[in-house]
Amino acid sequence: MFDFSPFKLIGNITDTLSRDINLMLDREVRIGVTGLSQGGKSTLITALVNLFNVFGEPGLGEKIPRFTLYDELGFTYGGICRQHDMQIPTFPYHEAYAALTQTPPSWPAPTVGVSEIRLELRYRNRDFIALNDEKTIYLDIWDYPGEWLMDLMLLNMDYKSFSARILERLQRLKNVTHTEDFLSTGSQLKAGEPVNESLLHRVVLHYVAWLKECKEKGLAMVVPGRFVLPGDLQGAPILEFIPWVFGNPSSVRSNSLYALLEERYNAYREKVVKRFYNDCFAKLDRQIILVDCLKALKGGRETFMDINDTFDVLLENFSYGRNNLLTRLFSPQIDKVIFAATKADLITYNEHQHLLSLLRSMVSQASKRVRADGSNCEFMILSAIAASRCLYAEHEGQKVQILATDYDDEAPFYPGSVPETWSHEAMEFFQKYFFLKELRPPKIRNNAAFPHLNLDVLLDYLLSDKL
Repeated sequence: MFDFSPFKLIGNITDTLSRDINLMLDREVRIGVTGLSQGGKSTLITALVNLFNVFGEPGLGEKIPRFTLYDELGFTYGGICRQHDMQIPTFPYHEAYAALTQTPPSWPAPTVGVSEIRLELRYRNRDFIALNDEKTIYLDIWDYPGEWLMDLMLLNMDYKSFSARILERLQRLKNVTHTEDFLSTGSQLKAGEPVNESLLHRVVLHYVAWLKECKEKGLAMVVPGRFVLPGDLQGAPILEFIPWVFGNPSSVRSNSLYALLEERYNAYREKVVKRFYNDCFAKLDRQIILVDCLKALKGGRETFMDINDTFDVLLENFSYGRNNLLTRLFSPQIDKVIFAATKADLITYNEHQHLLSLLRSMVSQASKRVRADGSNCEFMILSAIAASRCLYAEHEGQKVQILATDYDDEAPFYPGSVPETWSHEAMEFFQKYFFLKELRPPKIRNNAAFPHLNLDVLLDYLLSDKL
């Protein structure tokens, strides 16, 4: 039932006016954190909120020296504030913080749905004619399951194109064992005949098993994403479809299986994917693209190339370019993009430049597209919550860098070297000799800023021109 009371209407109008005024005055920045499953989105958002929560605390500037405006502007406050859209769940920061600070600590739980968090930052006003001593800027950040991200590619695909893309992958990915089960069971379906729901359901289950195996092998292009993480659509008929990879049907009647599959695919694209896009990505100003280069290398050639191709396809669905007053209000564009190689705490400091070079080579085509559309584009390595520290040790008469953690039962270790660019030989060497360790969270004191690598660099790039 709709509430048309005058107080409710006034509240809605006030919120809308406040939002538009903030946009016009450039006091609101909408940041999208884009990353595949297990790429570190939730950890990054948790780390950012934690850092903003201690803005104004004594000595913080020394921990974020490359965010030069922190001390120059004299930030006095940072914290969570009320978000605009009360229908979208709030990002579970407090639960993530509790997990990281408990004994023993644990990483935040995986994301299972869309959430948002809105942050308020206050700093000294530098305007000569300012009426107020302080200025305020608001940051809106969204989180979502990485499994759903690749669905954005479906926005530009009809059912026939989607089916052709999956057929190409079925033929190329020879080492996915569930391929045969899906193809053999699916071949019993008849495109031109009425649907056999029982048989179709069995084929859908085989397709889901194929997708889950692709995900387990580290492959990125797992679509539709809701098939492996359905969320609130668990058991819904809108997920009961498959790509048609069993030859082109000779004729399609309105009551045929093929017509039903096409209808469900179109409904999924319109009602699920478009809604997800509008909730999370349609109004972004800035974008952080997280890339797990080390995981891609460890997964082998197929995984590395798949993730590389994925970002090329993915970025076609974002609006890049320079913003002005009109575009910010009516057709916002992403004017700054930063590609970040995540989990930099898994390598020693002297390997950072190699990881940065690897990132550049890995997303070269995707970054060219962003720059061609008029956006500013940069690259960095990042560990939003650093779970190791780099030390020096003697080895055969020479000083070498090693990594150590906060845990007495874990000996310091040398992980290995990182190739500067991808090649088959470099991948084989990396797979054979690099120790890709699963790090436990660092031991964090309550009310302390999390240890990090380059979070201050990220803030400087994202915010300096807005302050």
